[in-house]
Amino acid sequence: MVVSARAGVISAVDCGLARVRARIVECLRPIAVREFPVADAVGATLAIALTTGTPLPRVDSAAMDGYAVAGPGPWWRLHPQVRYAGRACSVVLAPGEAVRIATGAATPLGTTATLRDEHTVTTTVSGKPVVMRAPDAPVRDDTRRQGEHWDSGTELAAAGTRVSVALASAALSAEAETVTVRGPVRADVVMTGDEIRAVGPLGVGETRDSLGPVLPEFLRRCDIESTGLWHLADGQDLLRSWLALRSHADLVVMVGATGRGAADHLRALLTELGAHVVIDRIAIRPGGSTLVAQLPDGRVLLGLPGNPLAAVAALLAIGPAVVDALTRRTPGPTMWGRLSDAGVLAGEATRIVPVQQQAGGVWRSTGPAHTPHLAGLIGCQALAVLPPGTGRGTLVELLPLPH
Repeated sequence: MVVSARAGVISAVDCGLARVRARIVECLRPIAVREFPVADAVGATLAIALTTGTPLPRVDSAAMDGYAVAGPGPWWRLHPQVRYAGRACSVVLAPGEAVRIATGAATPLGTTATLRDEHTVTTTVSGKPVVMRAPDAPVRDDTRRQGEHWDSGTELAAAGTRVSVALASAALSAEAETVTVRGPVRADVVMTGDEIRAVGPLGVGETRDSLGPVLPEFLRRCDIESTGLWHLADGQDLLRSWLALRSHADLVVMVGATGRGAADHLRALLTELGAHVVIDRIAIRPGGSTLVAQLPDGRVLLGLPGNPLAAVAALLAIGPAVVDALTRRTPGPTMWGRLSDAGVLAGEATRIVPVQQQAGGVWRSTGPAHTPHLAGLIGCQALAVLPPGTGRGTLVELLPLPH
């Protein structure tokens, strides 16, 4: 591995994405902890473990429509009321009595079991209804007991867990209206370049901004929320002025200006501002000019190459690690797949290529992808990370694409 003169900065010849991601997690400072409504916290990371506030169920309740019964049966007295979920009912059962009950309703005092409808038969004796267990029915109790799923104070998820839709739903079931989290990570998105035009007819030498409008979808795939999109012409003064603006975002995602050409001023500006550069380049193709820095005000700058495919490849490769670092998230599992057609790769750089899943579960590359546009992603479900030496049949990391 070759390391630049600035301590800790990883250069283009690196030992792989794992080292880059580890460096990001090690060096970036986490964002502040806050209380957040559960419904709005999806994509954030738990800063404190999620524990239950009440047992579930809170009381004994019916798991199925049927009868709450007392004693072994038959049940000679059927109460005329029906126990409904969420409604009060004054019925108290004595041995030999039953009452109709709906799914989710609390069982009345005296209940020894709940029988589902298909396990019972009713008949009439002396003009009165009698409930009996069906002759071929199993002897079972369809009562959900208090605390059957969890008791009060049970840990449902540890600190560092991503708040998924399932976790948010479970938190509400556990009577937790808010959670203590870091995130969701918010990012200001900046597209740079004199030649980039967002609206209006193209002039000589101009190109359409085909990435900015869709970049929020790729950011969301990394659990990053876009706060807005800005277009800046090339020039160090413009970049300096923009970075000086106060922002409540945690992250600046800057597309372009990360190279070392005549129009690329970002690296010089970061040195001038006293930013701490964590990643200077990455040994990937496309996307090698990517950089990560922490600005003096605490915001993180993720600099992506200007070509759309290179920007997307770099973002999906290290964006999740930036989120892990900022939120102190426990990294999730890596997605893997086996390639059906990769040739052995020469050179020291890791290649990132679009792939499609084939029948049987193997993955196939769609051929050379051109960096100035995203047409090569059409019909693809992921990008494959191909380290040097990758060959046919190799198990490789997959970076899922947005749907």
